[in-house]
Amino acid sequence: MRALRLLPHALTLGNLMAGTLAIGFIIAGHPLWHAALLVGVALLCDLFDGRAARALGTDAAFGAQLDSLSDLVSFGVAPALALHTWKLAELGPLGTLAAGALVAAAATRLARFTVAAGGPKAAPAPDAKPAPARFSGLAVTIPAAIALGATAADLPLSPAAAGLFAVGLAGLMVSRIPYRSFKDRSSLIIVGPGLAALALAIVALKSPVAGAGFAFALGGAAYALSGPISAVSRRARARA
Repeated sequence: MRALRLLPHALTLGNLMAGTLAIGFIIAGHPLWHAALLVGVALLCDLFDGRAARALGTDAAFGAQLDSLSDLVSFGVAPALALHTWKLAELGPLGTLAAGALVAAAATRLARFTVAAGGPKAAPAPDAKPAPARFSGLAVTIPAAIALGATAADLPLSPAAAGLFAVGLAGLMVSRIPYRSFKDRSSLIIVGPGLAALALAIVALKSPVAGAGFAFALGGAAYALSGPISAVSRRARARA
């Protein structure tokens, strides 16, 4: 039983190791889709470590800090390095700054989330209607999916466009724009089948790597834009 209680930390360290291997593969010159696949493994570990911790009663501050640090490596450093290797290096120091902005924004977003998660939670009113689950700022996994999907599919982007996307995604991560959580069922109903259908269609037309990469990049971009679009829409309705 004692060994079982270490499972959440083992999954978190699996996230960290997969992200570290992805960085090593990029530095060694392996195809960038290898790194994307490893970050996908890191994401699976990240999805299950929190659930395992809660199920086993080991949810603690140490686990939260370890998880945040692991996420920074896998979903901050690895995607930024892949994007720099793919396009941003051609911009020289400006490309390096754009990649650095992604890492800095990911660190800020993760630190803010960790602090907020540890804060007090108010109990809902007895007759309150459950609101859609939301969180502030773009989650770090979404820019990671966009960056690694684009590199895996080798989308026809110019270095300047890639740099602008990197800075834009960094800005969304540190923003206070509310985003729907994937714990909200309405988001899953809309996004899940759509991404699956898109992935299948693109895979049928091109290679599995390019198809999956394009699907993740496009799906992630659509989700990233949903926050600003919803915020503008809410403000317009409030003024009307």
